[in-house]
Amino acid sequence: MAESHSFTGLSSFVKRYHGHFMVIIVFLQLFTATGPAYTYSILFVSVQEEFAAGAALTVHIFHSFMKTGKRLCLNWWVGSLASALIFCSPISPVLIKRLGPRVVAMLGATLLTCGLVATSFVPALAYAFLTFGILVGVGGNFIYQSGVKVILDWYPRDNCSRATAGAVLGTSVGILAFAPLLNALIATYGWRNALRIIGGITFVLSAACGAFIASPTEEKTRENGVEEGKDASTDAASEVVANNSTEGATFQRTLARVLLRADTWLWLIGFMLSNLGWTFFIINYASFTEYDRGFTPDQVTVSVVLAAVGEILGKLLFSIFGDRLPCLKIYAVAVTGILGAVASGLVTVLYNVTAVYTFSFLLGPVRGVSYVSPYPAAMEIFGDFGSDLVTVLLLVPIGIGLFIGGPLTGGLFDLTGDYTLSLIIVAAILVCSTVSLMIIPLKKQLETRRVARNLHRASVDDFKIPAENPVAGESLEL
Repeated sequence: MAESHSFTGLSSFVKRYHGHFMVIIVFLQLFTATGPAYTYSILFVSVQEEFAAGAALTVHIFHSFMKTGKRLCLNWWVGSLASALIFCSPISPVLIKRLGPRVVAMLGATLLTCGLVATSFVPALAYAFLTFGILVGVGGNFIYQSGVKVILDWYPRDNCSRATAGAVLGTSVGILAFAPLLNALIATYGWRNALRIIGGITFVLSAACGAFIASPTEEKTRENGVEEGKDASTDAASEVVANNSTEGATFQRTLARVLLRADTWLWLIGFMLSNLGWTFFIINYASFTEYDRGFTPDQVTVSVVLAAVGEILGKLLFSIFGDRLPCLKIYAVAVTGILGAVASGLVTVLYNVTAVYTFSFLLGPVRGVSYVSPYPAAMEIFGDFGSDLVTVLLLVPIGIGLFIGGPLTGGLFDLTGDYTLSLIIVAAILVCSTVSLMIIPLKKQLETRRVARNLHRASVDDFKIPAENPVAGESLEL
C-alpha cells in the first residue's frame, strides 16, 4: 500500500514538472551534440603531424579555427559545411514531422557517434570530409532541431525565454567540458582512441536522453491511452503517427503561406546577417588575437575562455530576466546587434593584453544574449504558426550565416593580411541586421494604428445620423 502511494506521488511529481525535465534533457542533448564538434581545434597538431597536411586543410576539416595560418577561401567553404549542417539540414524537419522528435534524436545520436568513430579510422584526410563534415553535421542537426522543437512545444509563451536559455546553455557548457577532456584523452591515448572514447560517451548520453524526449502532444496521447486501458506502446504511437501524417501537408501549406509575408523575409534576412556577423567572434576571434595582436597560445586560450565564461553568464542572465522584459524580445536581438557592431569597431584599436581580456569577458554576455534571445523572439512573432515552422525559421538563418561567415572573413584575411577590413564589414553587417529586424515591430505598430483608426471611423459613422433622413414627425407637418 505504501509503495502504491509513493509511486503515485512520484508519478504526479514527474507529471507536474515534466516541462522542467525536458529542459534538462535537451540541455544534455545539446551538450553532446555541439560539445565534441566545436572542440576539434585540439586535434589540430596531432592530425597535422600524422598526415603531414597543411594547416588550412586540417583546420577546415575539423573546424579548428583556433590556430590558422594563411587559408584558401575554398577550404573555408569546406570547413563551414559541418557547422552549417548542425543548424540547417533540409531532412530533419520532414523526419521530425513523420517520425517524431524522439526517433529523430536517437537517429542523430547514432549518426553523430558513427561520424566520430569513423573519423578515427580514416587513412587520409579526404575521407574526413564525409565522416566528420557530413555525418557529424547531420547527426548534430537531428539532435539539435529535435531538442529545440520540443522546448518550444512545452513553452510556447510563458517562460519561453527561461526554458530556451537553459537548454541552449548546453552548447556553451559542452565546449568548456569537452575541451579539457579531449585534451587529456589525446595526451594519454592519442587522437584516434580519443575520438572513439568521445564517440562512446556521446552515444551513451545522447541515447539515454533521447529515449525520454517527448512533446506535450505525445505525452498526452500516451496518458490517454493508458487511462482508457489501451496498449500505450501501439495505440498511442499510432495516433501520433496519424496526426503527424495529417499535419504534414498542412505544414507545407503553412510554410508556403508564411514565406509570402514581408515579416518572414525581414526576419530571415536580419537574423541571417546577425549570425553572419557574430560568426567572426565564434570562428575568427582566436585567430585575430594570435595573428593581429601577437598573443601567445596561452593568451589566446585565456581570451577564448573569458569570452566563453561571459557567454554563459549572459545566457544565465537572460534566462532569469528575459521573460520579465517589458518589450518584445526582438528588441533584445536588435540591441545585441548594435553592441556587436560597436565591439567590432572597438577591438580594432585594442592592443594591450589586459584590455583584450576585459573586452573578451564583456563581449561574452552580449554574445550569449544574441544566441538565446532569438528563440522567444521568433515565438512571439511566428508562434501562431506552430513550433515546427518556428524551428525552421530559427535554425536555417543560423546555418546559412555560419556557412557564409567563415569563408567571408577568412577570404578577406587572405587578401589583406589582417582582420581590420573583416571587422569593419562585420560591423556594417550587424547594423544592417538590426535595421532589418527593427522594421518588423515598427511595421506591426503602424498596422495596429491603422486598424485602430479604421475601427474608430467605423464606430463614428455608425453613431452619426445622416442629415438627409428626415426625423419622424417632420413629414406629418408637411
